[in-house]
Amino acid sequence: MVARPRFYVAEDDAPAKREILHAALKLFSERGLAATSIRDIADESGYTNPALYKHFAGKDELALHLFEQCHAWVWSTCSAALAAGNGFEGKLEAYVAAWLELLDTEPQVVAFLSDSARVLWPRANAALRRRTMIGLARTLAGEAPAVRGARSTIDRDVAAATIQGTLAELGRMIQVGVVPGPARRWQGKLIAIFRQLTG
Repeated sequence: MVARPRFYVAEDDAPAKREILHAALKLFSERGLAATSIRDIADESGYTNPALYKHFAGKDELALHLFEQCHAWVWSTCSAALAAGNGFEGKLEAYVAAWLELLDTEPQVVAFLSDSARVLWPRANAALRRRTMIGLARTLAGEAPAVRGARSTIDRDVAAATIQGTLAELGRMIQVGVVPGPARRWQGKLIAIFRQLTG
């Protein structure tokens, strides 16, 4: 049985390109962009520098390609969860569950996106930059009865930043071992906090 390629690998990608992408994501998530060299990626992938340059002009192009693929996939996953929920309660539970599942199943992806966004987000294509995680959180916050009310004292943008920021920071804390995982163990407590915030 042939393993299905990861979401950031195209079906027709050459084996060398696949291994280079796997190695780069691993190293970028563990060490960061600045601390990872072309030589490191070549060594980790088992391919030479020329093999890497056959597929990408350099480390920056490789990093941007991975960033765009990873962000598009994470955004689509969370957007689908948000769309599947009914009413604020259903959307809140679905969104939080999707994010925590990503933290547990794709920690390298979440770490890479979080750590490299400041550098790579401004260089990402315009279509991708219109699909933000804070935009999804803002949509979610806008569904909360206390935010939607005409006399609401809860600012939608602050509520969105609180939701998305809390989820992202929990991921960092689990990654460095300050908070125990798995992330999904915190789902009930997070939902209770977000209900209080937006209720």
